[in-house]
Amino acid sequence: LDLARGAEIERRFLLPPGDGVSHYRYVIDLKATGAAAAVAAGAPPRREQARREKPLIVIDAGHGGRDPGAQGVHAQEKAVTLAAARDLKAAIERTGRYRVRLTRDSDVYVIHGRRVQIARDAGADLFISLHADAGTDPALRGASVYTLSEQGAGRAVREYTRGDDWQRDLRLPGRDPSVDRILLDMTQRATQNRSAQFARVLLTHLEGDSHPLLRRSHRDAGLAVLLAPDVPAILLEMGFITNPEDERVLTDERARRRLMRSVAEGIDRYFREPSAPVMVAGEVAGGG
Repeated sequence: LDLARGAEIERRFLLPPGDGVSHYRYVIDLKATGAAAAVAAGAPPRREQARREKPLIVIDAGHGGRDPGAQGVHAQEKAVTLAAARDLKAAIERTGRYRVRLTRDSDVYVIHGRRVQIARDAGADLFISLHADAGTDPALRGASVYTLSEQGAGRAVREYTRGDDWQRDLRLPGRDPSVDRILLDMTQRATQNRSAQFARVLLTHLEGDSHPLLRRSHRDAGLAVLLAPDVPAILLEMGFITNPEDERVLTDERARRRLMRSVAEGIDRYFREPSAPVMVAGEVAGGG
């Protein structure tokens, strides 16, 4: 193994066939023991260079253009998400600690795959897609957060390993497909864990700011915008555009900016305290 830093084997174990893999896998966990090796004296690897910069957050305003999204009494979802994305960008940039990019900054349609690719191409540290929920019961209100489900994770692996150059696209060694598949699985699992951690932090801040949440506020799904295996991602349903109170919050500039400030505070805590334990009332591990 060629390592950028000194390390020792902390543990090693065998994984039996499962999760779509038909063979046994030998796993080695390495523990860092020293400073960077001499090989790192030259130009640092690309990933290390990226980590020296301010974290990059990509904000995705859901829908747009020919896709209006859900319809409220006074507004369309595509307009609400774009306004919220601009507010969130401004709130994050005021901290001076992050770089921010929008997947769209006007009323245009961007396909789901392109939204994810924008984040991956830019080396994003976090991807957040903003949406407004809808329901047949106008009394239903509250925010919720989606992260990638196990079924969605399997779909992502199938999609990203479909082409001939998938190892290069995912910046894997490319010498052994079996090893690369293991590395992809590990990368995706770490990404899912970080996504879930951010979801919990974000919901804690929304709840602390007295923003109403659905009873089951942390959900999982195989949504297209959550499929990147190497970028932590969540989809935030900011509220129900079909509920009068939620629609008022999403269309009132002052109320919407307050909501986005809470989201920005959640993002800031996630990066400043990545291991902070949080608990959200009504949270569940699974969903649909």
